[in-house]
Amino acid sequence: MWSFNRDPLEAYYEAVKESQERIAKEKDWAFQRRLVEKRRVARLPDCPKCGAKCEYGMTQCESCSQTLVWAEYLVGLPGDEVKLQQQLSLDQQKYQKRREKRRHIRRRFRDRESRWKKQQLLAFALLSIAFLVIFFMLWPEIKFYLPDISFD
Repeated sequence: MWSFNRDPLEAYYEAVKESQERIAKEKDWAFQRRLVEKRRVARLPDCPKCGAKCEYGMTQCESCSQTLVWAEYLVGLPGDEVKLQQQLSLDQQKYQKRREKRRHIRRRFRDRESRWKKQQLLAFALLSIAFLVIFFMLWPEIKFYLPDISFD
């Protein structure tokens, strides 16, 4: 909120500082956008003929004008369709194996957690039973020093 008793130099320096912070944030955002775009381009497949990056679904390479054939995310030259489909099926099999392995690891971890909880419960139950047995065995020896209150 503006105040008329404010020092003009102080207001100027605050405005400059806010402007510098805004510019720094914009530079940060621009850097992040460039970094994301760079990572996206790095993951694009290469043209099988010239090695240039190809956007997904392009029918012709932009750098060498070679006709391209696609099998989902794999790119090849015309005539490589069978090879691309085989590679795609191998990739899917590898993915399924990794997925099953991760599921198996999660299942083992879940089983280990449930066993650990059961062991803790069993240990608590045994300690409780031992405490009760010892307490009742020592009951006659325990003397409570309470005042003798009788209502006779």
